[in-house]
Amino acid sequence: MPVAPLSWIEPLVGAERVVQVQSVLRAASDRLDGRTVWHVSDNPVRGGVAELLRSNLPYLAGGGILTRWTTLDAPPEFRQFTKALYYQLCGVTSPAPGTGPDADPERGRRLYERVCKEYAARLAASVGRHSVVVLHDHQTAGLVPHLREAGCTVVWRAHIGAALRPELAAPAWDFLTRYLTSAHRHIASYPGVLPAGLAGAGSHIVPPSIDPLSPKNLSLQPGIDPSRLLAAAGLIQDSTASVPGSHAFNGLLLRHPVLIVRDGGPVPARAPLVTQVSRWDRVKDIPGVIRGFAEHVDAAFGAHLLLVGPNTTGDRQAQQVFEECRAARSALGSRRERVHLVQVPTDNPAEHALTINAIQRRSTVLVQKSLAEGFGLTVSEAAWKGRPVVAAPVGGIRQQIEHGTTGLLLSGPRDLPGFGAAVNRLLASPRYADELGRGGRERVLRHFLTDSNVLGIANVLSDAAQIR
Repeated sequence: MPVAPLSWIEPLVGAERVVQVQSVLRAASDRLDGRTVWHVSDNPVRGGVAELLRSNLPYLAGGGILTRWTTLDAPPEFRQFTKALYYQLCGVTSPAPGTGPDADPERGRRLYERVCKEYAARLAASVGRHSVVVLHDHQTAGLVPHLREAGCTVVWRAHIGAALRPELAAPAWDFLTRYLTSAHRHIASYPGVLPAGLAGAGSHIVPPSIDPLSPKNLSLQPGIDPSRLLAAAGLIQDSTASVPGSHAFNGLLLRHPVLIVRDGGPVPARAPLVTQVSRWDRVKDIPGVIRGFAEHVDAAFGAHLLLVGPNTTGDRQAQQVFEECRAARSALGSRRERVHLVQVPTDNPAEHALTINAIQRRSTVLVQKSLAEGFGLTVSEAAWKGRPVVAAPVGGIRQQIEHGTTGLLLSGPRDLPGFGAAVNRLLASPRYADELGRGGRERVLRHFLTDSNVLGIANVLSDAAQIR
């Protein structure tokens, strides 16, 4: 595990905050008394969980916590089953677990339990008794009873959020609860996520955070002009007004070309950009963003819509959603000329992150019109860059945005006229957009940078270390 000292972010957050976190880390390390803390997640590359762990675990290691990270080794049918479970937990589909990829719920449960039991046996042989194991999200819930039986202290962390329709999510939570009641501790990103049976004295609230020094969030100026980088990637037209110069990251960004679905050439050099960065996931409601932009954002502004996500290579479900987005775009007729679908390769995580960084900084307005969210850290990523954000009032987005001060919240996740009105307001008033961007950056600085998350996890580990 790479090691990162918290002193690296002291110039941003101040010495007092760093000293406070370092003190809690030392206390957690002392209580763990040499025990290793293992983190287990679904995959090492795609998604916000992988990004959060990749950014924050080095700071825990730098604070003296012996830290390891491993990921599930699961067959495609397991991932199909857990994706169906995910949609149910978000409250956007109604079938009981197992009726998505597998019409027989009991067969789905047997698959889930078999994969979890086999992986838990391999993991237990590596982690050793008395280790602390932090399991992330619904894919890992089935590991809980096996690892507890093996002598581990088990903490389960929910990155998923409160459901859009709780009644649709209830069967999925029922499915998971039989495993999760065995965990010693539970973590949620904000209150109201965990069902009543899990949200007791053994639960903690730890909002996730962004790392301001990660490739996705570090400052690109004055060494890099985002417009030059995006022009080199083929996303926007080159402009003679671009600031001359080069940077070591330039070549890295261009090593793997992006895939762009569009009509005509790149976005005009000075056109406003309205951008959503997200996975190709039905919960992100990308077709809804397309309709909201085409039907309600005033074409007189000359804005273009960028819908940006990771490449779908090897991810059949993501490719299906991408094709649905392509179909929604095609249905626009001539209006599709201002809508661009962009896949950014994930072969090199740093390259991917830097490309997203440049896209967010070049954008005029960032949007996140999800139907449901765990926490929605793309909001904090955008705000940290001083960009105004328009978002649906779901999940942790409500913790990140104070409406009218640090961003604009819609009346609901399907509010397409409101979406258009909010974007139009920001395009029409650059001064107001800048004001919201400044307010958003300040809120992220106060609440959603690395030190805040590391402090929360260190407190959980101090608590878990006392369990014998």
